[in-house]
Amino acid sequence: MRMKKFRLILLSCVVVTSLLFSGTAYAQGDEELPNPGITPDSPFYFLDTWGKGIGLFLAFGPEAKARKALEYAEERLAEAHAMAVRERVRAVNGAANGYNEYLAIAVERMNEARNKGVDISEVSEITAVATSKHLLVLDGVMDIVPAEAQGTIAQAREASINGLGTTLRLLARENARRAIQINLAAIEGRLNRANDEADENNTEGVEDALDEFEVLSGFGREISEIAQGLGKDTTTVEQLVARATRHHLEVLALVYEKVPEEAQTAIEMAIGVSITGHQMAVAALEAKGALGDIQEEPPIPAGIPDEVKGKLKPGVLGNGEDEEVEVEEEEEEEGEAQDRGQGQRP
Repeated sequence: MRMKKFRLILLSCVVVTSLLFSGTAYAQGDEELPNPGITPDSPFYFLDTWGKGIGLFLAFGPEAKARKALEYAEERLAEAHAMAVRERVRAVNGAANGYNEYLAIAVERMNEARNKGVDISEVSEITAVATSKHLLVLDGVMDIVPAEAQGTIAQAREASINGLGTTLRLLARENARRAIQINLAAIEGRLNRANDEADENNTEGVEDALDEFEVLSGFGREISEIAQGLGKDTTTVEQLVARATRHHLEVLALVYEKVPEEAQTAIEMAIGVSITGHQMAVAALEAKGALGDIQEEPPIPAGIPDEVKGKLKPGVLGNGEDEEVEVEEEEEEEGEAQDRGQGQRP
C-alpha cells in the first residue's frame, strides 16, 4: 500500500514538474526553443506525454489551447534537435511527428476561436512568427539528422509551412501589414537557405529551398487578396513587396552563379516568381498613384545572363513550359514578319 502511494506521489511530482518547466528556453542557433525536458529516449517519456495532455485539458477556451499547443509543438521541436544530435533516429521521428500533431492542434484551435468571434490577432501573429522560425530550426536539424530520419524532418518542414500559411491568412484579416512582414522574413530565410546549400554544392537542398520560396511567395499574394476583399488599404503591403524584390533577386543571382547548369532552371523559375510579384505590386501601386520612389521595372541584377534576362521580360517570365512556348512563338512570328518584309522589297 505504501509503495502504491509512493508511486502515485512520484508520478504526480513528475507531471507537475513537466507542466511547470516545459517553457524554459534554451538557445538553438539564433532561435529560442523550450528546454526539451524528458526526451523520447527516456523510459519516463510517457509522463511527459501525460503532462501535455493534462496541460491542454486545463487550458480554458480555444485560444488558450492554441497557445498551449504551440508551446508543446516547440518543445517537441527541441526534442527532435536533441535526438538528432544523439543520432537517435526513432526518437527524432517520434518528436517530429509530435511537433506536427501539436502544431495542427494549435491551428485548429485558432480557427475554432475565430469562428466563435474571439480576437485571435495576437495569437495568430505569435504563431506565424514562431512557425517561420521553426523552419530555420528544422534547417539545422536536417543538416545533422541521420539519413533515415530526413523524410520525417521534410514532413515537419511541410507542416510548418502549412501552419505558417494558415496563420498568415488569419492574421491578414486583422493586420495585413504585419502578415506580409512576417512572410517576407520567412522568404528571406528560404533564400538564405538556398544560398547556403549552393555553397555546400547541395543541388537538392537548393531546389527544396526554392520550392518553399515559391510557396511563401504565393502566401504574399493571398495576404494582399484577403485584405483587398475586406476593403482594407493594401498600399503598405504592396510597397513592402516591391521594395523586397531587389534583395530577393540579388540573392537569387548569387545562387545562380554557384549552382551547376542542371539546377539553373529552378533559379530561373524563382526569379520569374519574384519578378511577377514585383510587377503585380507595381501595377497596384500605379493604379492608386502611390508608386513613389519604387522602381517600376524589376531590378534584375547584372549577374543574371542576358539570355536569361530575355526570358524574364514582362509577360514572358520563364515560369514553365507555357511561357517558353510563348517565347518561341514570338520569335517565329518576328522571323515570319521579317521574311514577308524582305519579300516585298523591290
